[in-house]
Amino acid sequence: MPVRPGKAPGQALDRGFIDVNAQIGPTFGRAGGATREALARERRSHGVRLSLVRHRTALVGDTRLGNRQLLEACEQDPGLIPIAVLRPDRTDMLDDASTMGARFAGFWLEGRARPGQGSLATDSLVRSAARGGRPLFVPITFHGEASAVGAATADLGVPVILVGCHYDNAVDVLAAARRFDHLHLETSRMAHLGGIEIAAREIGAERILLGTGAPLRAIQSPLNAIWLSRLSDEAKRAILGGNASRLFGLPPMPVGLPEVVRPDRAFDVHTHTGPLLQEVTELSDDELMPELARRNNTRYAVASSVLAIEADSEAGNRELVEACARLSNRLGYLYADPDDLSATRDQIRRWGDSPGIVGAKISCETSARLTGSAQVWELFNLLASFGKPVKIHNDGDDWDQHLRRIAREHPRLPIIVAHGGLGFPDLPAARLAATVDNVYVEMSSSFAQIPTVREVVSAVPGDKLMFGTDAPLLDPGFVLGTYQDADIAPDQEDDVYYANGARLFAVG
Repeated sequence: MPVRPGKAPGQALDRGFIDVNAQIGPTFGRAGGATREALARERRSHGVRLSLVRHRTALVGDTRLGNRQLLEACEQDPGLIPIAVLRPDRTDMLDDASTMGARFAGFWLEGRARPGQGSLATDSLVRSAARGGRPLFVPITFHGEASAVGAATADLGVPVILVGCHYDNAVDVLAAARRFDHLHLETSRMAHLGGIEIAAREIGAERILLGTGAPLRAIQSPLNAIWLSRLSDEAKRAILGGNASRLFGLPPMPVGLPEVVRPDRAFDVHTHTGPLLQEVTELSDDELMPELARRNNTRYAVASSVLAIEADSEAGNRELVEACARLSNRLGYLYADPDDLSATRDQIRRWGDSPGIVGAKISCETSARLTGSAQVWELFNLLASFGKPVKIHNDGDDWDQHLRRIAREHPRLPIIVAHGGLGFPDLPAARLAATVDNVYVEMSSSFAQIPTVREVVSAVPGDKLMFGTDAPLLDPGFVLGTYQDADIAPDQEDDVYYANGARLFAVG
């Protein structure tokens, strides 16, 4: 695979992008891990001209100290634009915004500072911030929070940027944004398939801004999602920089388009057959493979059935088997139910040798059976006789130690750790793959932390790191960005993207 543009040492790109969600902090401590130098490296290697940035010390420690340190950092780097953090920690802090003058371009309202929680103290702080006429950033997580924020800020007369639109809350976020036209979205967690296109259709591309979460998140992920979307080039340029320039009163500047370099070929070990319950672009089995090929040059993909996992293992696995028989490059994991060994045994007997069925899938999260449970132990005893690779979505404390015990009990059974950990790549999975011969890792996630991802890549043996995207729940281009920013050695890229998966599943 060619090296992604911008990764050459010392090379600085400037495509005019404006990233509205970046952060810096100290080298060490609870606020550490996102130094100004680290952000500069990420920004300059991805074509980001300006980063709107907050200070992590202000988020988790002394707010006033963190905001002062932020101003000092921004004075040293003209590519940084300061966003002040406000928190209602003390009564004398509720009007801090009024003393900040024009030194900050906007205000970040997190935790107890989030509007719409019924707090008079927070309401006073938010109204003080709004009097300056600058945009407000409000992180959201759960369904309903966007609606509450929209209602609480509707009369303030300033733009509000919701940070954290995700497949878990997207329905509420879009409903709130349709109702309240002062609400805007940023892209750092819009990892769900078609998330940016759906938002543009519902509220207009002019209300979506590039946000990355750098340097803790992969900048390439939202860049890929924007570029590979089916939006017009004009809409893409607006999202990448034009909208932020207008909203924050920045000088107009030309905005280029990101250059996306796909793998020469890809083997995706983590996909699904729908329909999905989340707010994503609906793709049939016949549509998924062409879309994976368009975005990632995927030649083969291994899927499990959402219907089987969520509700009906018999119907879902049957549909999966039928699709695999029809589509030569669509392979399948039979869903294995830890609460019904009899049904799992019978489905393996009937379908385990069907064309395209290459393994089994366990979801500890959905079944509410932890990796260390007796049910999962017994299920692995059954799957060992099946003998085909098992992909497991783990759950529970010390999950890695329990999986280590299982893997050593069944040393001839290949086991793939889904997401590289508990929903995101992490070092326990890397250490497991490095020390247990039959454990492999893939890194699909909507909230991967890129410094940790790089540690995972460094620790996992090159022949045991797999490419997975969790499509069509996640945007395969977004997940590809995680891999592209992971510092995979050029001579290992084809192994990771294709050869390791093809070898494990004995195809291609």
